This record gives sequence, structure tokens and C-alpha cells, in this order.
Amino acid sequence: MKGIVYIHYGSTVFDSSKGFPIRNEANWSKPRGGLWASRQNSTFGWKTWCEQEEFRDCDEHNSFKFLLCDNAKVAVIHNMKDLRCLPTIKSSTSSFWDTVIDFEECVRQGYDAVELCWYGDEYSEQKADDMYFGLYGWDCDSIVVLNPLAIIPI
Repeated sequence: MKGIVYIHYGSTVFDSSKGFPIRNEANWSKPRGGLWASRQNSTFGWKTWCEQEEFRDCDEHNSFKFLLCDNAKVAVIHNMKDLRCLPTIKSSTSSFWDTVIDFEECVRQGYDAVELCWYGDEYSEQKADDMYFGLYGWDCDSIVVLNPLAIIPI
């Protein structure tokens, strides 16, 4: 993942005491905790989604950028096949999906982050499924960092 610059909005510095360790959120496609960000050059990352949905302002002055360490193990999801390679937990309440990612098991297996690369135009060649329901609630191309030691602030 060397060279990919990620941007996190909502704070100006990375604080590893916040959001770690991550925990599974029962019947939900996102973990409790972690560090959420999008690729800086994403065509449909967090900032674009917020603008489109009039959700919040993503102020460059209230953000920070980072890289992941060279040996970071990142699960990049482009389609359902990629998603099915990750450990899962049964979900009993969702009408859209019957399993969710087991983020705690991802950490045990050495994953440093999980990244969805599906919405943006730059991924049109890799789209094969409707990831909207596969990762319901991941409304834009984004990464959740599971291991704070993988982050290199820049």
C-alpha cells in the first residue's frame, strides 16, 4: 500500500488512544472504533459523499493525512468475492445480508485495515456485484484501519 495517501476528517492529528482496540458491532457492517478515512484522490470518498448528501463540511484544516506502513496487510474489497474472503459472523437482524465482517478475527489474522474500493469511477473495471448491500452502511470508498501501528502520519 506504499504511496497511497489517506485523509481523515474531524481532527488534525492521529490519536491512537481513540478508537482502539476495535470491537465488532452486533449485526452491523462496521466495527466500533478504528480510524476511518478515504484515499485523498478518491472520486467518491467521504468528502464527496458528505457534499452530495449535505451531511457535513469536510474542512481540510480539520483533517490529517497518513500512509500505511509498507508491510500493512489490507483487505481491499472490490466485489462480493473479495468480501467473502474475510472472516464473518452471522447476522440475525439484517434484511439485506446474513453475515457481517468479523473485524476482531481480522485483527487476529493480522489484517491492519479493510478498504472498500467500489463506488468511484476509478474502480469501474473491478465492479462485479452490488456492494451497496454487501457492505450496507459503507456509503463511499473508505478504509477502516484496525491496527494503529500501521498508520504513518504525514
